[in-house]
Parts: sequence; structure tokens; C-alpha cells
Amino acid sequence: MKNYIINDLDDNTMNGGRKARNDVFTFAKQDGFKEILLPFIIHPQDRSFKAKLQKLKYSKITIPKLLKNANDADVIVFQYPMYSTFLMNHLIEDIKKYTHAKLVYVIHDIEGIRMFDDTDNYSDNELRLLKQADGIIAHNQPMTDWLKEHGITVPIVNLGIFDYQNPQLINQDMDYNKSVVFAGSLEKSTFLTKLNLKDTKLTLYGPNPADQYPDCIQYEGKLSPEELPKKLTQNFGLVWDGDELDTCSGTYGHYLQFNAPHKTSLYLSSGIPVIIWKKAAMAKFIEENHVGLAIDNLNDLDDVLAQITDDEYKTIKQNAINMAMQLREGHYTKAALDQIVKQVM
Repeated sequence: MKNYIINDLDDNTMNGGRKARNDVFTFAKQDGFKEILLPFIIHPQDRSFKAKLQKLKYSKITIPKLLKNANDADVIVFQYPMYSTFLMNHLIEDIKKYTHAKLVYVIHDIEGIRMFDDTDNYSDNELRLLKQADGIIAHNQPMTDWLKEHGITVPIVNLGIFDYQNPQLINQDMDYNKSVVFAGSLEKSTFLTKLNLKDTKLTLYGPNPADQYPDCIQYEGKLSPEELPKKLTQNFGLVWDGDELDTCSGTYGHYLQFNAPHKTSLYLSSGIPVIIWKKAAMAKFIEENHVGLAIDNLNDLDDVLAQITDDEYKTIKQNAINMAMQLREGHYTKAALDQIVKQVM
């Protein structure tokens, strides 16, 4: 059986957004998948005439040529979405036209949930694309349920959590001092400006910080996804989103009920247990694997951390260390790929 995975070029930014895609590709290659390289970089914000001409060339010449050379494929894995709807449409059409392969999506984001929840036209277009797949790897059961409720009938496998290639040493420190770290895009994490912790110190990493944070927060700047794990020495990593402390609100907070945030993988691959919103889709995974805590309200964080004993923390910490080794080896990616290939063939 000949299995392929489509790979596009990295723009080498400091943004962690490419990290999950790069890791899925790497672990798929380790699992025996061959590469179909799209030899161009997509800049979604570039709407110049030159960019439009380049996209036309890619759609009419580059992509068809690549797929004609992969006409022996049994399975082609596509990391959904590509951030050019025009090229994504052509790529999917040409996979169907030039190969007999089963098309499998590894979903990174469903924009109809994430950004365009109230835009029926966008959701309809996205569902049309999703229905082109022969099989799908979704983040978790809530995302799978959403897909099925919206008419997706092909086999779906739940990933569970994104694996994470992590070049840094796993943090083995068992000392419990009630420290917490938050890493992410800070412009959408305005809840941080309202945090008023008495006994807990929160260390912050990421781009676009607020002008000022409460005294309980220490901002340490922005680092690459490869360098950041070196700085993660705290007891817990926080997964929260939106404007409020007593819930995860707004568009991004709503999305937490369906997705597997990549920062969860960042923390756990570093051996750092997780604190997550109790209604997040990932909360069940965190609790079932005993690699962190699920809470309703950040106002309770001081009290929650005060109730954890040193021995309880050591148990959670050891579970996180064990999970880190799995994530670094691509355990969940490889298992999901193996399952979906069996189901579509």
C-alpha cells in the first residue's frame, strides 16, 4: 500500500501555528507515508495581482503535475484547512481527478466553528469541502459529533491530543510551589488582565501582550515553539481563553468546547501538568489520564492549588512525564493514521 501526505512549505515565522502541521507531517513520515511537497508558500494576506497570478499558475500547472506523479497512491492525507480556499479547492478536485486515492483529512481547525460561527454561507462552503473526504481525523468526540450533526457520514477517528516534537529535556522537577505558566496569543486572552491571585504566580509567554498586567503576572516575552519548552519550569500550564475568569467566553472560548488546543500539547510534552476549563473538550482527556486539573472558575485557582498535597502533585507530574514521552514519539498521530487507513480501505 502506498500512502502519501501533502506537505507545504514553512514560512519560518515565530508563530506556533505551523508547529502542529509540521509535527503531523514528521510523524506520518515516520509511519511510512511518502511526501507530496507543495513547492510554494501561501501568504493569505497578499491579495496583489502578482499573488493572484501565482495562485493561478499553482492551480493549473504545479498541483496537477504533482498529483499526476502520485497516481499510484492508495491514501493521500491532507492537513485541513489550507489557508487559501482557492488553492484548497483545486487541490482537492485534482486529487479526485488524477488519482484513485482515498482522501483523508487531518483537521487542524474548523473555521465554521472557530471564526465564522454565525456565517451560514461560510459554513456551507466549508461543509462542502469536508464532505469531499473519504475519512477524517478529528480532534475529539465533540468535534466528531459536530461533523456528524452537519452531515458528514465518512469514517471519523478521534486524535485525542496533538503530538509535539520537543527538542528540550522533559522537566522532571517534582517540587510543588503552586506556580503556573500561560503561553499563547495574548491579544485574545484578555481574561489575564482581570486575574487577581494572592498566593499563585503566573508566568506569561506570547506575542501581543497587554500594556499592563496585575501584580500576580510576570510577562517574559515571546519565544519560538522550539525554544519555549526550555523555559517551562512551572507546576502547571494553563489552558483558558476569552474575556472572563468564571467561564471561557466569546468566539475563542466557544471553540474550546470542540478543539484540542496546541498549548495543551506544548505543556504536556514538556512534562508540565495542565489546568483547563472544565467545559473544554480536552478536559475529559486531562482528567481521564490524570495529567492535570479541570476547573470552572479562575477565581478559585488559589484555593484549588492550596488543596493539592505534595504527594498528589507528584502523581500528576509523573503522569505528565509519561505522557510527554508518548507525545514526543507521535503516539497519537500514528495510532489515528493507522486506524483511519484501515477504515477507508
